[in-house]
Amino acid sequence: MAQGLTDLTNRILEDARKQAKEEQIRSREEAERLAEAYRNETSEQMASIREDYRLREQEETRRIISRAEMEAKLRLLHHKQEMIHTAFERALSEFLNMPEKEKSSLYQKLLLSAVEEGNETIAVSSTERELWAKIIAEANQKLKKNGQSGKLKLREEPAEIKGGFLLFSSTYEVNASLESLIADLEERYYPEVAGILFK
Repeated sequence: MAQGLTDLTNRILEDARKQAKEEQIRSREEAERLAEAYRNETSEQMASIREDYRLREQEETRRIISRAEMEAKLRLLHHKQEMIHTAFERALSEFLNMPEKEKSSLYQKLLLSAVEEGNETIAVSSTERELWAKIIAEANQKLKKNGQSGKLKLREEPAEIKGGFLLFSSTYEVNASLESLIADLEERYYPEVAGILFK
């Protein structure tokens, strides 16, 4: 009986060893399968992360380039606007520095076209006061010839303008300063001047 028990024990141990070996092989295969699945999943995740970062980088690059292009266009537009404004500033400077005879003729035409009553007050810059005294005297004579009162007068207090005049009556005012006239011309002819400068 002891022999039978020994044989049984040996068989049980042998079966247990076989089962342990089979389980070890199965476990190893399962571990390898899981490791392979994990490697594949990790590889897919890494590829997805890389693609996501690549797309983000492309989008950020596009955004930076777009912003830089927009800033360049705005700087160019600002530069063009400055150039146009400078052109009109030069025109103002040329008007201010034109010969007295031409300036006097221009001013008289402007004044006579602005006068309605013939007794308005004219304000001018301190630098042009002497010129305007002559212009107003001549304008009054012309107004009298045309049947108007011819009582234009020069205001004692100088106007804060560079050239031209301000005209005051009891019912209306006219800003015919050169600065105002040039600003009006700049607004009116801006597109035309831009077309000439930037063909």
